[in-house]
Amino acid sequence: MDHKKDDEEIILCKKCLMVSTRPRIQFKDGICNACHWAMEKQKLNWNDRWNDLVGLCDKYRSGDGNWDVIVPCSGGKDGSMVAFRLRDELNMHPLCVTFHPQIQTPVGHHNLRSFIDDGGFDHILITPNPGVYRRFCKHTFITEGRPVQPFTMGISTALIRTAINFKIPLIMYGEEGEQEYGGATTQIGKYLVDRKYLVDYYYSGHSPESYLKLFHPYEFQWRMLPDDKQLKDAGLFITHWSHYKHWDSKCHYDYIKDRYDFQTQPQVGTYTDYGQLDCLLHELQVYMMHIKFGFGRCLADCCIGIRGGYMTRDMGIKLVKRYDGLYPWHNHQAYLKYFDMTDDEFWRVVDGFRDPKIWKCDNNGRWNLRFDIK
Repeated sequence: MDHKKDDEEIILCKKCLMVSTRPRIQFKDGICNACHWAMEKQKLNWNDRWNDLVGLCDKYRSGDGNWDVIVPCSGGKDGSMVAFRLRDELNMHPLCVTFHPQIQTPVGHHNLRSFIDDGGFDHILITPNPGVYRRFCKHTFITEGRPVQPFTMGISTALIRTAINFKIPLIMYGEEGEQEYGGATTQIGKYLVDRKYLVDYYYSGHSPESYLKLFHPYEFQWRMLPDDKQLKDAGLFITHWSHYKHWDSKCHYDYIKDRYDFQTQPQVGTYTDYGQLDCLLHELQVYMMHIKFGFGRCLADCCIGIRGGYMTRDMGIKLVKRYDGLYPWHNHQAYLKYFDMTDDEFWRVVDGFRDPKIWKCDNNGRWNLRFDIK
């Protein structure tokens, strides 16, 4: 479990609302590094960075119209925006790749089909063995409190293997989350993603090989991550769009909503309705984030809104107090069925991840945070 050190005081960023329990986050003068980066972004010459992207595309663009870049895309706003702009503004030839979500939602299925059909993109859907996928998800839910860890791995390992197999030299992910949302600073100034970055940050320190003992190698081959030499020998360049263009999810939604029939859906635990729509387990994942670290999706969304200038800090506090940490009861039976667990087994897992430095239980058996959002 990811627990806070005993001698650390829990603090909130003075500018947004991000909590110091977020893994790897750093503070300077009471302000989190995501806010420092948001302020730094206002000073950057984004024209120069765009020109760097143009140069990158010039280097890897195919002369014969063959696929020259892979874009991970679920039909959501961010990956779709990247695919459209690479094709329509940079004359690239993207192959869009989806790693199948564990429990796909109807709106997620609709948005993906609409993106492919209306947007006119080549697309591959990677669907792992459902039984193996389910066992893996249950394992990481029980042992790490991360029900979507297998999906998180799949959108990198399987995509990298696809790029190597099809000899596609470039993979363009969306945002570099450590910099955008607060975390490690080791990637600042580095545009190329390597194996260490994926293991340390994308996978939270768990290498794919550490799970291999749970599965037959044949079952696990879509999870195997090439080493750095294999990546180099393949001539593969993996990078993030956010290095080259100011990252703003609200702007991405405004960009794509008129390009295909993108549908939204209210989400439990936050005020937004246009993100993470493709899988029922996303709502459980962010609920577990609240259990493990004391903040949920609403607080994270509010921080993004505050940094982007879409709301005040006081408005964010009101929204957090209203929405943060709500459990998606409408999905509860689906979770029990997917994990093949009883209600008691499920809640024992959930409560086992509560950090006593973050949570306290009152005389009525109700859990409460030990700090206030203010």
